[in-house]
Amino acid sequence: MALRAYLRVLRERWLLVVTFVLVATGIALVITEITPKSYEATAEVFVTSSTSADPSVQAQADAYVNTLVPTLAKVIDSPDVLKYVGNDTHLPLSSADLKSKLSASTATGVSIVDIHVTDSSAPRAANIANSAARGFIAAVQSYNPSVKLVLTGPADQPSSPTSPKPVLNIALGALLGLLVGAALAVARDILDNRIKDPEALGKVADAPLMGVIVDDPSTERHAIATRAGNRNVRAENFRQLRANLQFANVDEHPRVIAVTSSIPEEGKTTVAINLASTLAEAGFSVCLVDADLRRPMVAKVLGLVSPVGLTSVLIQQINLNEALQHAGSTLYVLASGPTPPNPSEVLASSYVRDVIRKLLDSVDYVVLDTAPLLPVADGSEVAALADGTLLVARHGLTTDTNVQRAVQSLHRVDAKLIGVVLNRTPIRRNNREYGYGYYRTPDNTHSLQNGKAESRRRPKRAAAAKSDVQREGKRT
Repeated sequence: MALRAYLRVLRERWLLVVTFVLVATGIALVITEITPKSYEATAEVFVTSSTSADPSVQAQADAYVNTLVPTLAKVIDSPDVLKYVGNDTHLPLSSADLKSKLSASTATGVSIVDIHVTDSSAPRAANIANSAARGFIAAVQSYNPSVKLVLTGPADQPSSPTSPKPVLNIALGALLGLLVGAALAVARDILDNRIKDPEALGKVADAPLMGVIVDDPSTERHAIATRAGNRNVRAENFRQLRANLQFANVDEHPRVIAVTSSIPEEGKTTVAINLASTLAEAGFSVCLVDADLRRPMVAKVLGLVSPVGLTSVLIQQINLNEALQHAGSTLYVLASGPTPPNPSEVLASSYVRDVIRKLLDSVDYVVLDTAPLLPVADGSEVAALADGTLLVARHGLTTDTNVQRAVQSLHRVDAKLIGVVLNRTPIRRNNREYGYGYYRTPDNTHSLQNGKAESRRRPKRAAAAKSDVQREGKRT
């Protein structure tokens, strides 16, 4: 993973990392609190040789002592020293207890033995250290009278404990928590196959990324983004989607566009509604067809009546022109109508193709809101009738497995996948990383100007779309 990917993981899973840091820090505090305090006192003993008037003899003696000092340090836990300390201090400690408290160290090239004592009491540590130094001197000189030892640094009572070390323990606990939390966050991200990146969605689907739609809390109040104000990110996202769609395939420009998803709750209906709305905003005449016969939502979202619709036209209960409803000056809606007992068979019939053909005689675009691809076969049946299909995925919900299976479902019916849309992307992520903002990009402006020019060239056609459908209905 690149550094940018690690930073993204930490930003998205910061709560997990912070939780581990707090827990590890708390554990460190508890351990620090329950760990008994220990104090260390140190006494210094200088080792030298007996003086001699002959310089050469003195030099040899000093060299001998330097080599002997590391060996002498091992005498500190000898029985003689331990016995001396016990008799000197009169402490109720066994030889084993004293031995566990005593240690000695030397530095290279220095004729000094440092005698260390660790104890839970600061005064007692200093007392034992000084007693051990005296016992050490007595024991060494009894073993080797030619060596002279002097207590040059009596042990002082330590003012602070050597352990536990609160600052160090807390720092280590926080660092350990950070490392564990970050490692777990990265591991969960690697194992998490939910789609969170637009580029990753395009790679998984092996299709162009047509748009990224932000997650806007006002979506429920304003189903059509362009009616929620001129400067809002979601509206610009759908305009960008429209622009990308218009230039998706110049040679075979799709006029019948199916909008579907892999599973429910990914926002395909909202994308279909806003795609149709932005196409109409650019001056095109558009008919939005609710072809999701199992869970129709278009009429409900737009606040339209839905007792009649597509299924009513298919069974010749009503003429096509009578089933259409206005949702804008050049935007028409064909609701789903009554739900049939066999939606898949109904949508697979040739009558649906005939209805789409009649609509294309009067409008520029037909946008089909279909059922999800994975739960039922309806979505793929409708997608097979379209010139192109947009596959909608929801940020943080749709998995790459869902996308792959949905693409396979489209391929099985020879449906043309023209692109993918990542829906409900966090707005901060969208703005900072993918360049979608409040203001129109040059491509968007160019697209709008083209749409307005096209609208000026075809005012009669856009205004007469409904009457054309009516005439077609009379002929049928």
